[in-house]
Amino acid sequence: MRDALDEQIEAFEALLPQIKQEYGSVWVLVAHGRLIQTFPDFPAAAEYARAELSGDQVLIRHTDEGELTAPFVDIAS
Repeated sequence: MRDALDEQIEAFEALLPQIKQEYGSVWVLVAHGRLIQTFPDFPAAAEYARAELSGDQVLIRHTDEGELTAPFVDIAS
């Protein structure tokens, strides 16, 4: 059985080529298996997730593999 982390990672990996082509080097917020929004920095993505997706499990990753990323975030209410 897939868990929420697997779902978000699979969605991110599937969308990555399109995101890179459309947005370039950005932070990506994925929830519910889909792209929610892109951001210029991690704090902006985390703040948006906290404000708009409270209680949801989200993935915040950078489109460049070399960037340090938080692999999975559970936004508590």
